[in-house]
Amino acid sequence: MGQDLPALQARFGAHYPQWLLGVLMVGSMAMVLASTSINVALPAIMADFAIGRPLAQWLSTGFLAAMTAGLLLAAWAQARLGARRTAQFGLLLFILSSLLALVAHAAWQLIALRIVQGLCAGIIQPLAMVLIFRVFIDGGRGLALGLYGLGVMVAPTLGPTIGGYLVDHFGWVAVFWLPLPMCVLALLGGQWLLPSQRERSTPLLDIWAFALLCVSLFALLGALAEAQRFAWQQPRVWGPGLVGTLALLGFFSRSGRSAQPLLPLRLWRHAGFRNASWVALTLGMGLYGSTYLIPLYLQTIEGYSAGRAGLLLLPTGVLMGMASFAGGWLSDRLSAALLLSSGLLVFALSAAGLGWLEQGASFVVLCFWACIGRVGLGLLLPALSTGSLDILSPQELALGAGAITFVRQLGGAFGVNLLTFFLEWRHAAEGGSVLAEAQAFQQSFWLMAAVFALTVLAAWGVRSTK
Repeated sequence: MGQDLPALQARFGAHYPQWLLGVLMVGSMAMVLASTSINVALPAIMADFAIGRPLAQWLSTGFLAAMTAGLLLAAWAQARLGARRTAQFGLLLFILSSLLALVAHAAWQLIALRIVQGLCAGIIQPLAMVLIFRVFIDGGRGLALGLYGLGVMVAPTLGPTIGGYLVDHFGWVAVFWLPLPMCVLALLGGQWLLPSQRERSTPLLDIWAFALLCVSLFALLGALAEAQRFAWQQPRVWGPGLVGTLALLGFFSRSGRSAQPLLPLRLWRHAGFRNASWVALTLGMGLYGSTYLIPLYLQTIEGYSAGRAGLLLLPTGVLMGMASFAGGWLSDRLSAALLLSSGLLVFALSAAGLGWLEQGASFVVLCFWACIGRVGLGLLLPALSTGSLDILSPQELALGAGAITFVRQLGGAFGVNLLTFFLEWRHAAEGGSVLAEAQAFQQSFWLMAAVFALTVLAAWGVRSTK
């Protein structure tokens, strides 16, 4: 029996797109859940392994960096192996790494396993947007993207909420088995619903380009991490920075000469795609940076337990899901530029509100400002998807989906890293006391507000063809 999209649609009938969307949402939610649930466990891991923030942040940035690199393998893997085999391989490796994390006894082991998990997540996630664009061809694409965004945008909030409760009762290991049931469900559903056709003529993977990209990402992130503890003139700081810069130049040079590059630079010939990339960078910083900063702030400054810190984020997930659903509906009716600008300004207002608060603010007030920010993020994802991909040809969709998700995750990886660097810098500059740490968190929220407000200039240049 045929296993391509037309055959599957004929077999499962008119409701096949909805069933497929459900499987894609579950798989993506599991990946995003794993990326953010670790944040509420960081204080417990730091205490258990006697490490500080510069090393602990690798549990977040290592995952995001590997995920960013894995995104560039997604288009090749889907063409070479097919969507079904790609998803099965990624999910099985993810499950194995999660189980191994339960017996880890050193911080470097956890970081290494998080990097493997991130690579799996990067390979799996872009499949969703490509299949949504191919299946929903008779209308309703914006609504489908909104529903997909409902899962992808709610998961970063539900991760800390559920993970915080589990950490309080079972320890930090709980965040590693938290995504496993969803992974198993996606694995079983994908066996029936995902297409398995593949293009056997797909060129071999450019291993050298991928290696250069990985070296560049981790070396540059490593330089920023070391700069949190040592002066810039120290070889352990500028050395990785130099290696990362040279590797990045080598990657761009090889990509520019390749007929089948991992990162298709020709996509950026579209002005709208270039502007959407700036928005994607900022969205990644806001989505992952705020999910990293808020639980850390609540536990470090406000003295919340992991469970209570996660509980504060629970209403924000509900509102973000509603906003994402509304954003998908509106993206079929309003311009992407208007929706993106609105989402950016709403999040900027939220970050400024959190920066304005003094230590000791009530649970309700903190939750209110966090909710405002999630509404802004919920509006951004559907508009970013339609605004960036609608301008591309059908042949460029898979590459464009991978590229824009790559840029968003790049913003998340470097956003968390830069926010940690800024936080440590301001903490030391303000005197290194408990009060100085509270001030450093406030200034970090103000920094996010400024970045989001400035990105509105790029958002106005994202012009959808719809």
